[in-house]
Amino acid sequence: MTRLTAVAAGSLLLLAGCASFSPDGGFDRVSELTKERTGQGVAAQRTTADTEAAQRRVAELLETPLTPDSAVAVALLNNRGLQAGFRDLGMAEADLVRAGRPRNPSFSFGRLGGGGGVEIERAVLVDVLGLLALPATREVGQRRFEQAQYQAAQTPWAWPRMSGARTSMPWLPGSW
Repeated sequence: MTRLTAVAAGSLLLLAGCASFSPDGGFDRVSELTKERTGQGVAAQRTTADTEAAQRRVAELLETPLTPDSAVAVALLNNRGLQAGFRDLGMAEADLVRAGRPRNPSFSFGRLGGGGGVEIERAVLVDVLGLLALPATREVGQRRFEQAQYQAAQTPWAWPRMSGARTSMPWLPGSW
């Protein structure tokens, strides 16, 4: 019994190490998809410094007459919906990592007394069905993560089409 418990614990530790966060958080794929459509990549504004740098770049671009390329750059830098899409992408990646890891085993200990003796009961509970479903769960998580990447890449261009009669670019300053 002790040997079986050790093998089960070792297997769980091995499986737990399989799922981890990607170094880029999925942003490289979104930037690649956006670059295919616009010729310009995008970047996540994760910190206040990133946001301030983007605002400075927008101000620089707006000081000169807008060209089609600079208008696209302003739209990508100043698009809050795109940045929200990046946050959704981060949550989808967290869900993917969680889907690729088995549930933690639970341990229980009990002490039974009576009849002049004491018994100690020990138990290790493992979610066997969860382990069996792990590949399918990981696949679903992977598909959701890819869907979040495509949605984040589509975000800059979805707003004008969904807004009906308003065909201006709402993320450009002064376009309303």
